[in-house]
Amino acid sequence: MAQDALEPGALPPPHKLNPVKGPDGIWRLTRVRHRAFNGAYVRTSGSGRTRRECLADWDAAFERNRRKGSASKSDSSRGDLKLSDKMSRAFDVYYKQQEKKADAGKITEQSLTTIHRAIYKGEGPKAKPDALKLSKTLGRLSIGEVGKPAFLADYLESMAETFPGVAGHHWTVLSGTFKILTLAGLFDYSPMLPVPRPMSEGGSQRALTAGEREELCLVIGVGQKRARYLLPLVLLILGTGVRPGEALAVRWCDLHGLDDESFANITLHVGGTMVARKGAYVRQPYRKSAKKSKVSNDFYVVLPRWLTTVLRAWKHQRGKVSPEAAVFISMQGGVVRLSTADTALQNARRGSSLEWLQFGNLRDTVATHVAGVTGDPKRASAQLGHSEGSSVALRHYVDEDGYTHPAVDNSDALESLCPVNLGAKLESGADVFVWVCS
Repeated sequence: MAQDALEPGALPPPHKLNPVKGPDGIWRLTRVRHRAFNGAYVRTSGSGRTRRECLADWDAAFERNRRKGSASKSDSSRGDLKLSDKMSRAFDVYYKQQEKKADAGKITEQSLTTIHRAIYKGEGPKAKPDALKLSKTLGRLSIGEVGKPAFLADYLESMAETFPGVAGHHWTVLSGTFKILTLAGLFDYSPMLPVPRPMSEGGSQRALTAGEREELCLVIGVGQKRARYLLPLVLLILGTGVRPGEALAVRWCDLHGLDDESFANITLHVGGTMVARKGAYVRQPYRKSAKKSKVSNDFYVVLPRWLTTVLRAWKHQRGKVSPEAAVFISMQGGVVRLSTADTALQNARRGSSLEWLQFGNLRDTVATHVAGVTGDPKRASAQLGHSEGSSVALRHYVDEDGYTHPAVDNSDALESLCPVNLGAKLESGADVFVWVCS
């Protein structure tokens, strides 16, 4: 009689998995027929002192036998997950795959760190016990319970109302995790496919008004006296629109013309960003938007006169420095981590009218201001270093080697971004950093 065809790699019918207790008291499953992943029919046996031990022994032998002769190892990398397994196990499998990608250079260590932060609870004294981590919010639910588009959409929508950035990271991890689960055969299609990505900007990403810019120096300078780098860092972002990580990566040699007083407007070379790598915080020699190709897409931008004056005053305060040294240094003399700068900004704005302020608001202010003053959105795009505005270059900069670089020049439009209080001090010749920190 013809036997039933079995699916490659699948478990045999449930009625075949009934151990029998022998006269010697040992439970046995003998030569149960199934198919390996390569299509060949194999038989697996198991034994144990109890029915549970017998089934566990048979399961272990089944996993070995169904891969015999198979060239594919992809199924084992997906962890043999089941719908009844907890989501915490699925997140572990996903994270292990991302670790392998990081080791192979397919993703950056910074990306791996971001994924880890989205899934797992932080460690150390600064870890927040109430932080929203996937292992905590969804980890105890089963894969089958979570794997419904309506459930996933509701989860992300409710989170995005208050924590849009966190919701965006969770969307990324959930999409990758359910891709693994779909390829493992748990779903016919990923339940994340119809779930839209939450808007990451949130409600706080807006430009500062003219009145709010007037308060900026007082709030930052008076509110944070220990992190002396914070005010010049904020002003650099306000006067250029660079990302915080790009600003922290600026070296003195990137400020061309700083030591030559004949230059009213110096030129900034934006060509790196700060990232975490192998436990250290280092300068990456290409910008965030070039991370996939890992080639430099640097650009040059002309600074307004007020920011040129600020940076010259900051260098005067710093004293003698190496051209390769970072412009912004912590109290301990090391590079400033982005998380440290975020904390300093949070401390400075606490209890003030700018308590909502984030570094991203400064970048938005630059884009809004340049587009509004010039009437040309492409010039704003060029100011931020976006490729769609790369053709907008109104002057050229010649470096020390005689090379000519197109430099984005919106310096006239950016002059009116100077905070009023700061501008008054600059015009009077006062030391702005002593003034705000006294």
